[in-house]
Amino acid sequence: MSEKTTSDRPFKVYGINLLVRVLREPPDTLTLHCPRGASIRYGQVIVAGDGFDEGSNSFREMPPTQAIIAFEEASEGVEGHYFYRDNDEYRVLPLDSVIIAFPQP
Repeated sequence: MSEKTTSDRPFKVYGINLLVRVLREPPDTLTLHCPRGASIRYGQVIVAGDGFDEGSNSFREMPPTQAIIAFEEASEGVEGHYFYRDNDEYRVLPLDSVIIAFPQP
C-alpha cells in the first residue's frame, strides 16, 4: 500500500484488532523460532483498532502503523480472517495473536 494516513485507507478495524499485510518472507531484522515447531508468520500493520478491549472495559496499547508483527500459525488452519487484494494477503488479527511487534525505522 502507498503511504497514506489512516483516514485515507479504505479499511477500518475496531477494538483490539489489527489489519496486517502478510509478508511473504521473514524480515531480515528478526526471525523467531517456536520451541514446539509451530510456523511463525510475519505481517506489517496497515490499520490498528482504537485499542478498546470490551472484555476488560479498558484501552490496550496497539502496535503502530507500519510495525512488523509476528504471529503463530496453527497447523489446523489460518489465524484470523483473511482476504486478498492486489496479490497481497491481508489478515484481521486480534491483538492477542501477536507474539512481538517492532516499529520500522
